[in-house]
Amino acid sequence: MKKKISVLLMVLVMVLSATVTSYAAVGDEVMPRDTSSVDYIIDRTSGTSADAEVWVTFSSEADEYSIVVYLQKQVNGVWTNDTTNSDYVCYKNGINSRTVVFTNTYDSLTYGTTYRLMVVSRDIKGSSETRTTTYSSPF
Repeated sequence: MKKKISVLLMVLVMVLSATVTSYAAVGDEVMPRDTSSVDYIIDRTSGTSADAEVWVTFSSEADEYSIVVYLQKQVNGVWTNDTTNSDYVCYKNGINSRTVVFTNTYDSLTYGTTYRLMVVSRDIKGSSETRTTTYSSPF
């Protein structure tokens, strides 16, 4: 019985935390502001290559943004940046945008190794700055 209550409580906390939004002041008004949504489309085209498309959408047009995409590999159960790959870190910076699309083909992947992308996005709207880190599903 205690285990069921513990599991139920844990599920409830996870569900409620998933619906949390941050707030930013705009003038004298406080408005809800989603950090961003990040969508991944990744195709492991072969054992040593993958095509990746990352869509970062801000809740409103960002005055300025910076997106950094890291290629990570799993080694002994731990995720680390794959510094052996020349494309292990890629940047995309810009201004006045609501949606940013990042595309890249990752070559020279190690056959049999599991990878994922880590995306760190930063957007500035007025004097408010939001940073978000997300991870793709393993590929």
